Amino acid sequence: MSDWVDEDVTSDARSLRLDAKGLDASTGDRRIRATWEQVFGIALVPEDAPRQAFVLVPRRPPQPPWIEILPKDLPEELREEGLEGLARQVRERMAQRSYRSGGPTRPLLDPATLMQRVLAREEVPGALEVPVGAGPGGWWRRFLDVFAAGSAGGLAGLYAGAFSGNPMIALGVAAAGATVGASVPVALSSSFESLRARRRRPRVLVLAPDGCIVGLTSGPAVFAWGDIARFAVEEHPPEGRVSPVRACLAVRKANGEVASLDGAWFAEPLPLIVAVAEAYRLRNTPR
Repeated sequence: MSDWVDEDVTSDARSLRLDAKGLDASTGDRRIRATWEQVFGIALVPEDAPRQAFVLVPRRPPQPPWIEILPKDLPEELREEGLEGLARQVRERMAQRSYRSGGPTRPLLDPATLMQRVLAREEVPGALEVPVGAGPGGWWRRFLDVFAAGSAGGLAGLYAGAFSGNPMIALGVAAAGATVGASVPVALSSSFESLRARRRRPRVLVLAPDGCIVGLTSGPAVFAWGDIARFAVEEHPPEGRVSPVRACLAVRKANGEVASLDGAWFAEPLPLIVAVAEAYRLRNTPR
């Protein structure tokens, strides 16, 4: 899965068509064409009595790595079966078209090089990013974005504080950074230019054929796919704190260790984020 799906801008109404080669979908503003080799899963939200289906495909960032399908988008032949019928057909098609045949066609990057390229915001073929939410503190973080917009030190302080999970600390660190122009390393950023880019499009989870990078509170961490046992939704206190317990994306490693990221950093339901990460892991884990 080293290449992104084909898509372009369109004004067509929402629609979905499935055939032997793949699927063609219009989201209302984008037309997306994906072969079955490119599809790496489907998630129903919620799982019981679903109201949305998300077909998981590799889309070029900043597009989310899925196509959202609503019941009204279903083709006539699937209207009676609903989204559950769509999920069944997608999974059957994936199995028929060899689920693992779409692996990367380039040499894989080692973890250190992957981290370096992501921090530098260089393109990594096949890399996916999930939409980012306001994060812990919500409106505090949006206020601090405005407060710290004028200086590299303020912006660095903002994100260092925001990742602490404490809005008062965030405000204090951002103010100090704006005053003295301090340079503070932040998750998935490494320079003033990358800080400016992060402010335009922040990232907390990057999935690539080579591995994944998670923006933990302690800093960005890189994981090779063979080192991860699974992704899950779990309740943990924010990293480095005792309470309160919050819903998190848990990265369970093969050696028994676990790293977690507060679910507030994601703009979509946490079960969907986990479904994307887990399906991507299964697609890329060597066996």
